[in-house]
Amino acid sequence: MNADPDQRACERRRHTATVEFSYFNKKRRYEAQTLNHCDAGMCFTSEVSLKPGATVCIRLKNLHPNGPCDGDCRGLRLLTLAEAKWCKKIPNGTKSVYKIGAKYLQSEY
Repeated sequence: MNADPDQRACERRRHTATVEFSYFNKKRRYEAQTLNHCDAGMCFTSEVSLKPGATVCIRLKNLHPNGPCDGDCRGLRLLTLAEAKWCKKIPNGTKSVYKIGAKYLQSEY
């Protein structure tokens, strides 16, 4: 039995970046910070929660060269559609912050 709860099919890469996301076909955008990514998806934090199953459009805004980074940004897409797979509230003082896992929906071009 595998005790590792990580269900990713791809290797994670830490790379800090600012992204913005919006619900598919909606105008309002929300800012978020990536924690890690792989060829199949990403994990990011946001002050906005997402319901699992929601389709979002994610756009890369800025890379943070001085932030935590494995030095490999393969799999970090400039623009993509993704499905929110999970969303967990994380403690952060007075404001609500959520850690979100998203799986890319479209093929990389």
